[in-house]
Amino acid sequence: PPLHAVTNTLSLNEAEQLIRKLTCPIAETAKLIQENLQLAKQHKENVLKNPKLASQGLPQHDVEIRHLDNPRTVCTNDKCCQTIIVNNETKIEYKSKCHEICYLKGVVQETINDPRMLDCEVINYETG
Repeated sequence: PPLHAVTNTLSLNEAEQLIRKLTCPIAETAKLIQENLQLAKQHKENVLKNPKLASQGLPQHDVEIRHLDNPRTVCTNDKCCQTIIVNNETKIEYKSKCHEICYLKGVVQETINDPRMLDCEVINYETG
């Protein structure tokens, strides 16, 4: 039985990490859907006022996903990243790649102050 309990614990930890990783993409997708619904509603109102607009098609916001070849690490030093406002939301803009190929285990994407980052071989917490 002890082996089974360890396996269950590992599965729960993996599930928790997966949920954390998916939270931001799901929220961004939901926001994009809401924006596109609003665009469709506005387009419908415009077409009812001017039927010639129907031939222009339905406007939509698209998302471009860029997959990275390797996981990257960026520290939170001011010279490496900054916060910016995009569509009234605070986002992180990365100015550099502190560790371009970083395979730390268990670090959740877009997480600040993850204690596992102490194991990163290139990030110096004293100097940034």
